[in-house]
Amino acid sequence: MQTICLMNDDGPQSAGLLQLADALADFANLTVIVPDGQRSGTGKALTLDRPIRITESTDSDNYKLIVHDGLPADSVIIALSMIENVDLFVSGINAGANLGYHRMLTSGTVGAVFEAALQGYPAVAVSMVVSPEYWFANMKNDIDLEQTCTITKGIIERVLDKGLPRGISALNVNFPAKLLKESRLVVSEPTTVAVSNRLEERTDPYGSSYYWICGGEVESQVSGDALEVMERGNISISPIVIEGVRKEDMEHLRQFLED
Repeated sequence: MQTICLMNDDGPQSAGLLQLADALADFANLTVIVPDGQRSGTGKALTLDRPIRITESTDSDNYKLIVHDGLPADSVIIALSMIENVDLFVSGINAGANLGYHRMLTSGTVGAVFEAALQGYPAVAVSMVVSPEYWFANMKNDIDLEQTCTITKGIIERVLDKGLPRGISALNVNFPAKLLKESRLVVSEPTTVAVSNRLEERTDPYGSSYYWICGGEVESQVSGDALEVMERGNISISPIVIEGVRKEDMEHLRQFLED
């Protein structure tokens, strides 16, 4: 039986995590390693300025659970120190889609996958569209993610069986808020649409200003990218490629410095 480490950035009570854990435990030796609370938006940051403490370590009939007070990407380091022979890292199911580079490089869910890939392990990030009220709070526990988990399980079984395609470091999978009968799994490029982050100024009861960063994706102008795939009600699956610098990029830089 192969070994999977399941992670997230939403904490141990996340409905997406719990339902996916049950699905994966059916066919794999599963360890769930997660931070003890909400850590969205922390990217691939690691806890380097203080100790990491394990706040819970329990064994259920289905899988082992390790909860810590660090960041999502710390879960990879903990796994490699505490688990033997990890075959695959999976992160999710995240409450909120991560469709393009702007969100992917901010997301703790995808950040944990970047850490695993950089350590040389295959990894899969799984996210889904939810209403903004659930971006930093747990989805309702009664939400039915059975079909989402079934499709995710199929992708993971394929990765375990065949490995990742040549040149691909990890996979980024995004589900629409509601799957339809006609929803398809579509290979798509991560969207390059920027998130229009802006500061919104507010005033506290004592008259002092404070600020929220607010924003959202603008309309996609690229046909077939992950954002358009999701807008059509389909499931986006995109490659994550760590080795992204081409030889011609290096030559362009040399010419830039020499001219």
